Amino acid sequence: MPVRYSQYLNAAAVRHRSISYNSLAPIVDGASQKPSRIQMNFSQVMVLLAPYCGLRVFDQLKAVAPLAAYLMLFQLLILRHPIESAVTLCFGLVAVVVGLAVFMEGLKTGLMPFGTIIGDNLPKKASMTVVLIVIGILGVGVTFAEPAIGALQAFGSSVDVMKAPYLYEILNNWAMPLILMVGAGVGLAAILGTVRFVRGWSLKPMIYLALLPIFVLTGYAWLDPNLRSVLGLAWDCGAVTTGPVNGAFGAVSWHWYS
Repeated sequence: MPVRYSQYLNAAAVRHRSISYNSLAPIVDGASQKPSRIQMNFSQVMVLLAPYCGLRVFDQLKAVAPLAAYLMLFQLLILRHPIESAVTLCFGLVAVVVGLAVFMEGLKTGLMPFGTIIGDNLPKKASMTVVLIVIGILGVGVTFAEPAIGALQAFGSSVDVMKAPYLYEILNNWAMPLILMVGAGVGLAAILGTVRFVRGWSLKPMIYLALLPIFVLTGYAWLDPNLRSVLGLAWDCGAVTTGPVNGAFGAVSWHWYS
């Protein structure tokens, strides 16, 4: 007999009750029993923060360094083009690593707990239809927060209108409809993924049914010289939906019905 993961967690979870710290340290004779704040100097604070921050920066460094090395080697060995503004490039890579570390830490401590709270309480108080509607709306919303979407918009200004007129038009004059369509795709995928999880559907048929029209449309666009320039954009729009924000949203959606 199949058992849902949520049923297993409810059966195996330890029943507990939260107690406020104020109840453990009441005020006696007008004086609080809480311990006084620990006084630390700057060097002691750095000693405590260095391992915590260093681990998170190192995780992002492992992700960025191979990609940066590949691009530099490709430019030097394949394109035979020297690397210009090497100092500025290095500072930019450092900013990318630190920025990603701060971004991921904020995502884990800010967005993920918020989504977990919603995931724990919404299915208990709303029907599945309402939950699916909320998932679809969030799918559109998190797409606007995805960093890669901003990179696509910034790339629009560098497109040559004479060489790729369709690509220039989409990225510059139709950027908002493009983002909305990508968000609608994320929302629909989140809804289908939730329904698949609840109903116990197999994943492979859904992947095959999605890939078939994609390959047909790709072949059609490749045969048309005017549409060939937007193929990269079309596939990149699928890649941006696997960024850190959408990845966290996917984990939250899984948590809702797990």
